[in-house]
Amino acid sequence: MDARIVNALIAAVVNTLKALLNITPSVGKPGVLKEIRPKYDMVTVIGFSGGVEGNMIYSFSPDTALKIVSKMMNLQYDNLDELAMSAIGELGNMIAGALAMNLEKVGCRIIISPPTVVTGKNLKLTVEGIAINLMAGIFDTDDAEIILATKGSMKCQQ
Repeated sequence: MDARIVNALIAAVVNTLKALLNITPSVGKPGVLKEIRPKYDMVTVIGFSGGVEGNMIYSFSPDTALKIVSKMMNLQYDNLDELAMSAIGELGNMIAGALAMNLEKVGCRIIISPPTVVTGKNLKLTVEGIAINLMAGIFDTDDAEIILATKGSMKCQQ
């Protein structure tokens, strides 16, 4: 996977969480995945196409998701209801939008799809191409997982 894509993703995650939650997350080193089994029960998937095609997938525990929603809404939130799920999806929109802007800076345009938020244990996702994961610490060490799966090569201005 092109380092420009990975760097664009890391910057999107860090800058979005910093701006939205006023928290600078720690981000681990990227690792290549053989299969996609999100670590946590709450999973958001956002597809993208254009100069790069693939999916951005992130997962949180329900507890971390509630902390994120509480920070986003600036009030204590204790239930993963429809509004909370929408907020988690919106976080994905923001990160994916930042990813698109970061890739645009290196001559690569992408179009993002609306987020899909699912919950469940032992999920397995199938995608084409190469997948990398980044563990991130928002409130606790490694309480978020971000996966980027791309297929094909970048079709962007070099």
